[in-house]
Amino acid sequence: MDNAHGEMSDVVKNALAEIGNIGAGNAATSLSTMLSAELTMSPPQVDIYDFNELENILGGPDQVVVGVLSMVEGDMQAMILFVMGMDDAKHLVKSLVGEELDWRSEMGLSSISEIANILIGSYSGSLEMLSGMKIRYEQPSLCVDMAGSILSVPCIHFAKVSDKALLINSHFKVGQYEINGYIMMVSETHSYDVFLNNLGIGGVGSNG
Repeated sequence: MDNAHGEMSDVVKNALAEIGNIGAGNAATSLSTMLSAELTMSPPQVDIYDFNELENILGGPDQVVVGVLSMVEGDMQAMILFVMGMDDAKHLVKSLVGEELDWRSEMGLSSISEIANILIGSYSGSLEMLSGMKIRYEQPSLCVDMAGSILSVPCIHFAKVSDKALLINSHFKVGQYEINGYIMMVSETHSYDVFLNNLGIGGVGSNG
């Protein structure tokens, strides 16, 4: 898959990996106190992708997924989107509130929103800590729809100022269930460059 790999230096890739590792550590600590089952979290894969690659990563534009969207303000204007497949959503709810509850119930969807809120907060915190930027995110809103429809919201919003998205692939295991989810941050290219410049390693397009 062609993505922004060819445009980024190893130093930039390492910085993105560090964001993921710190965010994953914070998320694992917070989620462990919330979930009754044992939780293990693998080191996430972090990269910058073109908008037009995101649908394929999620299984195609017609793939039905669960999306939780939050607006980001402060030193970075962005949207953060947490996305997971239907089976992953079902397993996540079962691990949190029990086998008998329908994951699409009000309590089930509320549980997904709360977990997404923890993940978004953990990764936003790692961005803030490493860059010194002040980042505030709104309480997220959840929707179940086709991947193309959900992704169209941040893509259209930032279409005139960026064609890139920061993608964090989070894989964790809760009890017997292995769960895969994606955190996507879409922002204007300037915000990515400010963040990387604050780390002293140049912008998205830097070559190493």
